[in-house]
Amino acid sequence: MYKIEADYNQQWFLPPCIEDWIPADHPARFIREVVAGMDLSALGFNKQAPVEGRPPYANELLLRIWLFGYWERIRSSRKLEKACGRDLAFIWLCGNNAPDHNTLWRFFRDNKKALRAVFKQTVRVAMDMDLVGLALQAVDGTKIQAACSGRGGFERDSLEALLAKLDDQVAKLEAAIEKENHRAQTEEPSLPEKLQKSEALRDRVAEALRKINEGETRHCSPVEQDARRMKCDGKNRFGHNAQVVVDESDQVIVASDVVGEATDNDQLVPMVEQAAENTGTKSATTLADGGYSGGEHFQAAENGGHTVLAHLPAGSKNKKQHAYHASNFKYDQRRDVFLCPAGRQIPFQRERFKDGKLIRVYRSAQVCRNCPVRANCTKDRHGRTMELRPGTAALERMRRRLTDPAQHELLKKRGRIVEPIFAQIKQNDSFRRWTVYGLDNVRTQWALLCLTWNLRKIYQAWRSRQRPSPRQRRACALRSLLHHLLNTCSSVAVRPTGRPVPAST
Repeated sequence: MYKIEADYNQQWFLPPCIEDWIPADHPARFIREVVAGMDLSALGFNKQAPVEGRPPYANELLLRIWLFGYWERIRSSRKLEKACGRDLAFIWLCGNNAPDHNTLWRFFRDNKKALRAVFKQTVRVAMDMDLVGLALQAVDGTKIQAACSGRGGFERDSLEALLAKLDDQVAKLEAAIEKENHRAQTEEPSLPEKLQKSEALRDRVAEALRKINEGETRHCSPVEQDARRMKCDGKNRFGHNAQVVVDESDQVIVASDVVGEATDNDQLVPMVEQAAENTGTKSATTLADGGYSGGEHFQAAENGGHTVLAHLPAGSKNKKQHAYHASNFKYDQRRDVFLCPAGRQIPFQRERFKDGKLIRVYRSAQVCRNCPVRANCTKDRHGRTMELRPGTAALERMRRRLTDPAQHELLKKRGRIVEPIFAQIKQNDSFRRWTVYGLDNVRTQWALLCLTWNLRKIYQAWRSRQRPSPRQRRACALRSLLHHLLNTCSSVAVRPTGRPVPAST
């Protein structure tokens, strides 16, 4: 019985063409077409100056490797180097070239801003292919653990103890170096590598301690000072807060960013404005969860011409939850008083600053003294206190919008629009921890993850256009049949009786 086995002595009369190594609709071919359509100089990639010796690898080649690497869930420069030497798709994409991991990492290090610009380019490509509807979009964030260890607390006490230990270690090393006088006078003095590392670590610990003392944070890792303690996959670890804005039409990510804050409070307007900048126009409505809520944020969005629909902050979703909840107190702008549910007027008392914002305080012990429902409203002996903060009017307008059942139904779409992106990146792409240090590097890595998501969406549309339609397939089959019949007829001869005989007779 004939069996197929490898013939290692097989020789080719004509060498195989590289173009024939992968199918026409292969993702590597798609990545090549995407990069070929980009102007890398306009995107800000470093220009490669001529050098002596071996010429440098082209930016286009290195960009194709990084994009296809993230497509294939390969995010390490060393693993990319291996893939370029043994994976057929990578070999085809590189044209049988194999850059080493140092070259690949230097390209990432030197072109971080340009790589983030590639993400914006994918948004524009998706818009050209009608994959962005701009009718409804959703904003959300997810916490991802930092590359540094998350087990150490790195509070003030632990950092002070570590700094003292490093100071003692550096002092001992310096004393040992002074005793070494056996070196030749002609030898240039240089610090030992061990001392250099100790001094560098001491500087990082001192900088982390400075941030804690100045009130920037309560915890700070010396090796990842941009990370903050936050809930990452149910654990309190050092991490970064990744943000996205997703369009409803085909779930294309139209904005992405990473911040060091553990909360989403101040990210609503920056993310919505970035989405408008990337797409060139404003979406009709933006959906957000309660983490983005706040009167100041709603007011800033209105001032920028953005329509936002968001859950209210925790505790104020249901006004019937408490008859004397703050949401049931109405502000009368004409009289400058708050009207309580019992019909009493709470007058203005004073102004104060909190977190750099001017707040007007309304309170009167005299008004609340003889109120029959005071026990249900407040236990403060000075009476009920109300505060008029910046954006209170915008918060009230949002509260009135949410009384409309149609707006509630629209807000329910938020999770279906944006949550699948985080599930895909974390679960299917197995990305639950940053692999780079520093906020700038983290932002670039998140941009690569987001543009990979967009490229997969664009690829689906590109692949469908590459495939022939049913009508084209039928026409192709008909041509093949006619061609076969013509070849068959030309290989036979016909006797006068009509019986076919071989042409050789």
